[in-house]
Amino acid sequence: MTDLIDVLPGIELPVGDVTRRLATMWESGPGSSLSEFRASQMNLVLHFGLDVTEAEARERFETLIRFAQRYPSRIIVLCPLHDAGDGSMQAKLFSQCYIGESHREMCCCEALLLGYKSEDCGYLANQVSIWLESDLPTYHWFSGVPAARIEKYFANLLVGVRRSVYDSSFEKEDLSQLDWPDPARVNDLAKARLLPVRQTIGQYLSGYGIEKLCRGLKSVTVSHSTELASEARHLIDWLKDCLSDCDRCETCPAMDAAFQVLACESGGECSLELDFGYDDDRYFRWRKFSEGNYGEMEAHLGSHVERIPTRVKPLAPESALSEALFF
Repeated sequence: MTDLIDVLPGIELPVGDVTRRLATMWESGPGSSLSEFRASQMNLVLHFGLDVTEAEARERFETLIRFAQRYPSRIIVLCPLHDAGDGSMQAKLFSQCYIGESHREMCCCEALLLGYKSEDCGYLANQVSIWLESDLPTYHWFSGVPAARIEKYFANLLVGVRRSVYDSSFEKEDLSQLDWPDPARVNDLAKARLLPVRQTIGQYLSGYGIEKLCRGLKSVTVSHSTELASEARHLIDWLKDCLSDCDRCETCPAMDAAFQVLACESGGECSLELDFGYDDDRYFRWRKFSEGNYGEMEAHLGSHVERIPTRVKPLAPESALSEALFF
C-alpha cells in the first residue's frame, strides 16, 4: 500500500537535513529579497490518519497551500507509514513562490512532510517541536486520526497548540465527545462552513426583536441531506444559543420549544431546511436547494407574508479553514 508521504509533492531528504536545507533554501545570491516574502505568521500542522486516501490527502494539502498564500505559515504534514520497516522516519521538503498581480504580492510557502511510525507519540512530538518556528503560534488539523490516538497526543504533541480543528463530516468518530484539555480551543470545519448560512438567516431575523421571535415558539426543526448532517447539528446548536439570549431566559417560551434535527427525504429538492413553528399563524422557513447555491426564505412574523430568494455561496475550503482556526 502506498504511503501518503509518497504521493504528496516535495523532495526527499534525511530527516536531520530538513532544517539545514530550510536555512539556505531561499538564498539565491547577493541582493536576493526572497526571504522577505516568506515571513511566517504561524505554524500549521496537518495530521493524517492511516485510512486517509491519496485523493483526500492531496485535496487537504492543496487547501493548506492556498491558505498559506493568504496567511503565511510554516506547514508541517504528518503522514503515518503503513510499513515502518526499521522504524526510521521519512521526510520531504516542499517549497514554492506565488506571484500576484504585481511582484509586491509575492508569497513563498514551505511545507515539511514527515512519515512516521504511528505508535511513537512522544518521539513524534519531539520531532515536530524541532521543525516548528518556536516564536509563532501553532495550530493543528486532524484528518482521519482515530479518537483513541488523539487522546494520547494531549500530553505531548498538543501541548501549547492554540487551536485544534477537525471535520466531523469526514471523521468516522464523534471527536466532540473527547475529553479535550480545553474544549474552547477545538473547532469543527463543518461548523465553519455554516458561516454563509448563519449570515443569511441572521441578517433577516435581526430585523425582529428577540422577545418577538421567542413568543409562542413551539418548534425549531432543521432538516438535512445525508452530506450535510454535521452542518445541521451545528445549525440547531447555533439557533439554541441565539434564542437563549432572550432577556427573559428563565421564563422564555423558546426554552420549552422542541429543537430537532431530521433527515430529508432521499432525492428531495432541498439539502438544508429550517422551520420555526409557533402557537399561532406565524412561521419562519428557510431552505437551500440541492442544485446550485440558491434557496428561499418565507416568513410570517409581522403583518404580512414575505418571500425572499436567497443565495448562499459556499466557503472555499481554505476560507472555511481560516474561519475554524481564528473564530
